[in-house]
Amino acid sequence: MALETTLTDIVARLRQARCPNEQAISQGIVLRLLQELGWDTWDTTIVWPEYQTGEGRVDFALCHPPAKPAIFIEVKQPGRAEDVVRQALEYAFHTGVPFVVLTDGKTWSFYLPAEQGSYEDRRVYKLDLLERPAGEATETLSRYLARERVVAGAALETARQEYRNRHRRSQASAAIPEVWRELVGKGNEELVELLASNVELKTGIRPDTDEVAKFLAAMGKPVIVGALPSNISEQWSRPAERRTPQRTHPTETSRSGSLILRGKAYPYANAKDAMVIVLRELANSDASFLERCSQHPDAQGRKRRYIARTPEELYPDREDLRDCRESLPGGSLVATNLNNVLKKTIIKLAAEVAGLKFGNDVVVEF
Repeated sequence: MALETTLTDIVARLRQARCPNEQAISQGIVLRLLQELGWDTWDTTIVWPEYQTGEGRVDFALCHPPAKPAIFIEVKQPGRAEDVVRQALEYAFHTGVPFVVLTDGKTWSFYLPAEQGSYEDRRVYKLDLLERPAGEATETLSRYLARERVVAGAALETARQEYRNRHRRSQASAAIPEVWRELVGKGNEELVELLASNVELKTGIRPDTDEVAKFLAAMGKPVIVGALPSNISEQWSRPAERRTPQRTHPTETSRSGSLILRGKAYPYANAKDAMVIVLRELANSDASFLERCSQHPDAQGRKRRYIARTPEELYPDREDLRDCRESLPGGSLVATNLNNVLKKTIIKLAAEVAGLKFGNDVVVEF
C-alpha cells in the first residue's frame, strides 16, 4: 500500500529527528499523509491552510464540500501536540466542526469537541507512529482521515461509536505491562526518583540512583517484594546502622571499558565518558546531529531536555545541578546528572538518529 510505504519512510525520518519544527512537520508529514489519504492538497478550498475562525487560525481545515470545514488539524512542534487542546476544541466547537486532530508528526490525537467530559474524555484515540506497526498506523489514519470516509460521514460516525464504546479502556489496561517495561528499561527519571525517595523515607538513607535504575531495568515488571534481586534485597534488609551511606545524586563510579564506534575502539573511564564520546564523535561528522538528537523523544524528560543549548534547559528546576554538564560541538550541552541506564538510553538514541545499529555499529557495556 502507498500509504503504508509513506508511513515507513516518515517513521524513519522521525527516528532521525528530521522534522524539527511545525513547518517541517506540516510539509514533510501532514501534507504527505493527506495526499495519500485521498485529499487534494493543491486545492486550498479542500485542504485549507491557516483557516481563520472567529477566535483564531487553525493550521489546516479539511473541507467537504469545498470551503466548508469538516475536520480541523492543528500541528505543533515535537512534544507539544497537546499544548493547544483546549484552544483547538473551542475553535472547533464554536465553528461547528465536529472532529479535531492534534499532531506533532509523531503522535496523532483525534477528538470529538462537542461530546461530554474532560478534554481527555473527548479524545477518541491517540496514535504514536513510533510505537505502532506501519500497518496498524495505516488502518488508524485511514479510519479517521481517508477522504472517501470523511465525505461519506463514515469517519465521524466511527469516531462517535468508539467514543461511546468504553470497552476500549481494556485495550489501554492490556498495554500497561509493555509500557512499564519500556519505562524501566530506559531508566525513566521519574520512576527512579520515586523509588529512591520512598526508600529514603523508609530507611533514612537514600540509595544510589544507578542501583535503583539497574534494579528497575532488571525487573521489567511491577515490583514484587518477594522477587527482589538478591544483591538489592540483601543490601536493604540490613539494619540501618550497618548500611553503607549512599550518594544523593548520580556520580561516576568506575565502569571503565572500551567503546566500539563504527569499528574504532575508544577507551572510557565511566558511563558519562562513554556517552560524551559517542555524542561528540557523531556530532563531528554531522552538523545537524545534536539538534536532531535533542528532538528525539528519549532525549527529553517530563520537565527537561538532556541535550540542549543552555544549562537552564538541562536543569530548569535545579540551579544547583547546572554545572553537571559536558560541552558538545557547536555549543550544545549534555546533562551528566543522569543514572547510567539513562546514559545508555541516550547512546542508543544517538545511534538511531545517526542511522547506526546499537550493538553492531555502536557497542558499549556498562
